[in-house]
Amino acid sequence: MTIIDYMRQKLTEYPKISEFLGGDDIHIDFTDPSPVNYGLSSTGDSLIKEDMLGNQTRRHNFTLYAVGQSFTDYCRLANSNFLLELSYWLERLPSENCLEIDVDGKKLTGEFVGATTANAMAMQPMGETMDNGVLYQLQISATYKIESEEF
Repeated sequence: MTIIDYMRQKLTEYPKISEFLGGDDIHIDFTDPSPVNYGLSSTGDSLIKEDMLGNQTRRHNFTLYAVGQSFTDYCRLANSNFLLELSYWLERLPSENCLEIDVDGKKLTGEFVGATTANAMAMQPMGETMDNGVLYQLQISATYKIESEEF
């Protein structure tokens, strides 16, 4: 399971996701413009540090896009509270040895270390009025380790 697969799975395991997801799955790299839909977009991976043995600590960045109902202030407040609570939940995910990273055709094992979130905000209305839904974003950074002497 790659870090992308892992984060997608964790998002679907969030206990309150069904309140907003409406039964569909979380899309990868796109969001359907109709409420309520979610898309997880991978926005880059970077090396944080590497030790003498070749073990790496890496950070993978994501943006979670969510289209939510926006008829009233109550709907918009519920959307914002959902993103806030999701942020808290993601930041408390425990570390797990469950990642499999493919580098140059070699399968390496990895460990999820933790996640941080930022910039949970409304981005734009999905139509000419707020009645068509609002696109929200939440930036997620997932830190993970790869244990290998083969880099």
